[in-house]
Amino acid sequence: MSLTLNEISSVLGVSKPTASALKNGKYKAADTVAKYEALINVVEKAANKSDSKTDPDSICAACPRDDCTGCRLAELINL
Repeated sequence: MSLTLNEISSVLGVSKPTASALKNGKYKAADTVAKYEALINVVEKAANKSDSKTDPDSICAACPRDDCTGCRLAELINL
């Protein structure tokens, strides 16, 4: 599954140029790269669990967090 620049920037709280650099493997800040990689892993896990479209519930179910505090995805879907 390929995330759009809008999706990456919204979930991670970064600019579109930063989202583009992350997507192309050219961003240098290790903490932001780690967050991007974690986002991709969660989305891929959720996509692999279902044959249909990925929905927020399956993404949240695959997330390793104990709660949704500070999660941009949770903020976007109003959890």
